[in-house]
Amino acid sequence: MATVATRRPRKVRQPVSIFTMTVTIVLLLPLVVVALSAMHPDEYLLFPPEGLSLRWFGEAMEHPSFRRSLVLSLKIAAASVVIGLVLTVPAAIALTRGSARVRRTIQAATVTPLVTPDMLIALGLLIMLSQFLMSSSMIGLVLGHVLVGIPLAIQVLVAGMAGVDPNLEQAAETLGASKLRAFLTVTLPTILPAIGSAAVFLFIFSFDNVSISLFLSSPGQTTLPITLYQYLEYNADPTVAAMSTILIAVGVAGALLLGKLGGLGQLAGAGRGRR
Repeated sequence: MATVATRRPRKVRQPVSIFTMTVTIVLLLPLVVVALSAMHPDEYLLFPPEGLSLRWFGEAMEHPSFRRSLVLSLKIAAASVVIGLVLTVPAAIALTRGSARVRRTIQAATVTPLVTPDMLIALGLLIMLSQFLMSSSMIGLVLGHVLVGIPLAIQVLVAGMAGVDPNLEQAAETLGASKLRAFLTVTLPTILPAIGSAAVFLFIFSFDNVSISLFLSSPGQTTLPITLYQYLEYNADPTVAAMSTILIAVGVAGALLLGKLGGLGQLAGAGRGRR
């Protein structure tokens, strides 16, 4: 009996448009300029560099102000991730499973920081925290960074929650599990990629934030972006470009991690679902 060979359909590759390539180049070109400027061997910024050297990366990591600010930025970003997830996970659950009144209230509260300029948020926090003598404290910095990162983190979590069937939790409760145990054993494992993506968003928004930190930092307690800005006012060597390249590497690593976790796709799906 003759067998008919079946051919698998070939995947059709969509050509990249000239517009997409142009936008990509325009977005990435400043990053390439900074990275190459950090490799200039002499003690002044120059592009294109006259030679390649990794000397300034060592100088940047050994600079006491940069190291101190880097540690502070990492601490604030880590605290922002923890506090942000504690706030956003219950908010995402309420947005997907709460009553209409609860959803409207939470949506209004979470969208407001997204459409409000960071400068206004920072100024409001500065005025509010100064009433409690906390305007130049770690608490104020963390609170400001959390407010900036919450809107997108919630969007990612809502997109993750939308893919969970609530009937699965009800089935677990029918079998004797409590509401908390049903959530921890059924829903939580399903939305872990979304939680990871939200954590990455919160970390990046905190680590790279300038406006909030500019208002709420104290003279001896500045985050890394503010320290880089202050250093560049009086110095023009490639040290600042080297540390900026390290920040770029952190951002690229975060973007790659988001791609693995599906956070960008979830965010795009949430945007399409709202149209």
